[in-house]
Amino acid sequence: MNSFLQRIFLFVLSLFVSWGLLWVVSLNNSFVETQFIAERSSNGEVNLKTAELMEMSPSDTLDFLFVGSSTCYRGIDPHALIPHGLKGFSVCSSSQSLGNSDFVLDVALSFVSTRYLVVDVYPALWNREEAVNKESARDWLVNSSTPIKGAIFEMVWATKVPYYILLSWYFQISNYIGIEFKPVSSNLTDVYKGLGFVSSEVESIESIECEELKVEMSTEVCEIINRMINKVGDKGGQTILLNPPQLCEETFILPQCFEGGIYIDGNQWPGAKIITNYYDDHHLVDVGAESYSIWLSNELRILSTDPSSYRKNRILPGS
Repeated sequence: MNSFLQRIFLFVLSLFVSWGLLWVVSLNNSFVETQFIAERSSNGEVNLKTAELMEMSPSDTLDFLFVGSSTCYRGIDPHALIPHGLKGFSVCSSSQSLGNSDFVLDVALSFVSTRYLVVDVYPALWNREEAVNKESARDWLVNSSTPIKGAIFEMVWATKVPYYILLSWYFQISNYIGIEFKPVSSNLTDVYKGLGFVSSEVESIESIECEELKVEMSTEVCEIINRMINKVGDKGGQTILLNPPQLCEETFILPQCFEGGIYIDGNQWPGAKIITNYYDDHHLVDVGAESYSIWLSNELRILSTDPSSYRKNRILPGS
């Protein structure tokens, strides 16, 4: 029995020693890190937008802070707010579900404050099995320029994926000792324009067939939305829930948790059903994003001037 336990102990010890040696080598060689730990990437430009975010301070107040998935970071250009005398910034990122957005919001609020939080509530993500998307959590862990602690650490642990949890320790060490390896992969058609916006300079699609899709928000996701609404409300801000424009639009009854925010339907944008604005059924090309951002910035201008009137004059789904 003692011999068996000794063998188990030696096996576990050798495993930890092997991992430790791999980590030491990886922390000194980007090629080894890429091959055996994780690949740093500029896809979605989390590294650039978080570096820009870190230049702000909590004393800087945005008018609009955007969180959400790729429909947001590819579709909304906060620069369109500037002619209205308004300031915005986007921390939207690839595959960012609402569960991820809750953690990303914490990261953003540690650097800046905002009058309005705009949550991109793409309906296709309302009822996923994973409230916290593991790929989005990995993206922020591996590519964020912000310190790897607090909300990012918690987001990775919320995935409950052992390998990602192990990665969180590696990148926390990497961040602590100041390792700054450059991203090894990128998307040449993605152009970072600043303020968190990534322009998709690709060809639009020529045709598409849409199927009817009914969606319903899970209780867990509704609780997450309420948490974000309360988090911003405690700081004196309001929350806007934005359904992004889509060629193939889902049908749904407005979730009860939306009552705590102000709803905007991006499908009311006049270009929402023009196929040349998209490169798939819900992602905008550069010219589509430009047009949509101009429309949305005007909606946000009206809303920020008179929120109660805006709420009364908009037709809601299911009403």
